[in-house]
Amino acid sequence: MRNIRSVLLFLLIVITTSCQFSEKLDDKDRTPPQSDGPQTEEHFMFIEHDNVPAAGSLYREDGSFIGSCVLVDPQRALTAGHCLEQGNAQYARFGSEYFLIDEQFLHKDYLFGDDLGLITFATKVSATPIPIVSIDGMPQMTPLNTIAHGNAEKKISLDDTFHFYGILRNKPNEIVFLPLKSHVWFGDSGGALGYIDVDSSFYLLGIITHFSVIDGQIYECVARRVDNVNIDGDIWLPWFPK
Repeated sequence: MRNIRSVLLFLLIVITTSCQFSEKLDDKDRTPPQSDGPQTEEHFMFIEHDNVPAAGSLYREDGSFIGSCVLVDPQRALTAGHCLEQGNAQYARFGSEYFLIDEQFLHKDYLFGDDLGLITFATKVSATPIPIVSIDGMPQMTPLNTIAHGNAEKKISLDDTFHFYGILRNKPNEIVFLPLKSHVWFGDSGGALGYIDVDSSFYLLGIITHFSVIDGQIYECVARRVDNVNIDGDIWLPWFPK
């Protein structure tokens, strides 16, 4: 009996790993037309750019959309590292204002999977930055919210769309959240994962990076936690758009 169980476990591991992959969520030539997006009003509230203006968006020089970003102080924003590496970002939008990007950086461990990017602006952004809070001690299945630009449309997820699953021991910088009713989509990369307090304020927990798929089904969404990011103390590698 022990041998049979071992063989079955081995087969399940082989089958699972062969069908599993992760998909990054930048919008580089992959976002379908807006009418074909999977995020609907059933699980998301479509909002204007001036609603939570610090949840911004990134664009190329020609005005084409790349992905999302989050203002964390008046002259700096966080995003997914692959939005910078692959997107050729030139400016960001916060609310109704556009800001030329001054400098771009990738986290020092980006090549080892730490998908985090930092952008700076020569002028201060008028929007109020989103406050960062710790995720330590958060109970499993706590409802979470996203504010991002999946399918190039700004929206906030409704309550109970996403739930906190946990932080895996082998990936201590990644927040896994469950897509129980819907999921993140292309263009959400760099967007905000957080929660809405009783006073309707939004607090930032992580930067959305990717989702994972098994047998064609999205089973988890992932964000890079930000409570352990030290913008001034961490090592950032300069990135120059191509």
